[in-house]
Parts: sequence; C-alpha cells; structure tokens
Amino acid sequence: MKTSRGLTIIGGALLMAAAQSRAQSADKFYFDLNAGPAIPQSTGIRVSPFGNNGDVKYNVGFRGDLDFGYNFTPDFAGELESGVIWNGIHSIRGNTLTGSNSRADLFQVPLLANFIYKPMHKAFQPYFGIGVGGEAALFDSANVPLFGSKFTDTDFTFACQAEVGFKYYINSSMELGLAYKFLGTTDHSWSDNGITFKTDGTMTHSVMATFGWKF
Repeated sequence: MKTSRGLTIIGGALLMAAAQSRAQSADKFYFDLNAGPAIPQSTGIRVSPFGNNGDVKYNVGFRGDLDFGYNFTPDFAGELESGVIWNGIHSIRGNTLTGSNSRADLFQVPLLANFIYKPMHKAFQPYFGIGVGGEAALFDSANVPLFGSKFTDTDFTFACQAEVGFKYYINSSMELGLAYKFLGTTDHSWSDNGITFKTDGTMTHSVMATFGWKF
C-alpha cells in the first residue's frame, strides 16, 4: 500500500514537472502574420532617361509579412522575416503616370534578421525591434515614355528596419497586435533594354495589423 502510494506521488510529480516544462517551452517559437498599408517616401533620381535629377513618387501600397521567431528569454526574441511590399508609382521626375496603358510598380521583398525587446510581460505587451538583412527590389513598367514598352529588372540591396508595436494576448497560443515598421535600403540600380535607371534607397513606412501564434 505504501509502495503504491509512493509510486502515485512520484508519478504525479513527474506529470506535473512534464506539464510545467511543456508550458514553459510552449511559447518559445511563434509565427506572426502582418498586413497593412505601405507608404514610401519619394526617392531621388540619380540616373534615368528622363534626366539625372528629380524624384520618384509613389502611391500608397500594401505590405504583408511573415515572421518566424524564438523567445530566448521573456525579454528578448530573435526573428527571421520576409514578405512583399507593393507600391504603384505615381510620377517620375514630375511625369505623372496617368495613361490607361502607362504604369510602373515597385515590389520589395525584404529578408531580415530581427532582434526584439519586450519590456513588459502582461496581457498587453509593447515591444521594440531592429533588423538587418537584404532586399530584392523589382521595378516593372509598361508603356512609360522613354522606358519603352516594357522595362523590368530586379535589384539586390542592403536593408535595415526599425519597428515598434504592441501585442494583446487572447489566450496562451494566440495574440493580436498593431505595429509600425520603417524599412530603409541602400541605392537602387535597374537596367533593361540598354536603359539604366538609378535612384536613392527606398524608405518605407508601414502600419500593420498583427496576428501571432505561439507553439
């Protein structure tokens, strides 16, 4: 009887320890889905068939991201982030792209390693982050005067990011939040059909809704 009771106590203790260990590790890994408007600042022109000065101005576009993260401690996490940012181009050196057959678009695909700091550990949790990495930037246009019927090229640059936001825990596995991200790159250079187009780096502001899942 004593042996049975002792085994029961030991077994219960082991189950409680396993449950506690699982609970402690359950929130180590997480995915975040982020989506919202993307607003790039105007970029200066360095080289173009239009002339080597002036600006490229963009329309408000869209950004969608996926973050895969790991909580090293309750305060600090590391993430790998990628996604797509799309913006239509409003004008190049004052030439507005308003024709039904004239268009130009910029697609940015960042790949970043992020470092996240979380100063509070409550249901409402603010955070701050910085990231570094690279970006593939696709410039694609059709029927733009002086660019020809089709101009398409992809440029690869260094990229860095700063972000701030908050998350609200719905339950132990899911959270909702809001984030502001600022993404900056080094200068761009695109070439196609014997034409070269160079601009300053892009600086993009995004306000994004966030859905997180911990596992």
